[in-house]
Amino acid sequence: MANPLRGEASFEVEGKPYRVKFDWNAAAEYEDATGRALSDALLDVAKQRLSAKSLRAFLWAGLQANHPEVALRDAGDLLAKVGRKEAQRVMGVAMRYYFPELEEGKDPDPSRPAAA
Repeated sequence: MANPLRGEASFEVEGKPYRVKFDWNAAAEYEDATGRALSDALLDVAKQRLSAKSLRAFLWAGLQANHPEVALRDAGDLLAKVGRKEAQRVMGVAMRYYFPELEEGKDPDPSRPAAA
């Protein structure tokens, strides 16, 4: 079961549960996959300019801790099945742990994740 207090959220596709976790490793995976700083992507999120590539990479990176078998392209397939709105909700829950400022309406600072 996902624990939102630990940066986790869950969703289900075709009867299979998936658990997303956003932490330092997921942040690094996202940056490696996209070549973009996470802080830049979060500014896009705040301005509601999230690209398909970014959302897919966010979901993929968040899945790696619990589902390392999911490839980047697979994350896109999951995104298509669950829908953009649900994927954004799941990532929002997971990222609130890593960036508590998102709850408070402040600019996120990726150099300061929440304490574990």
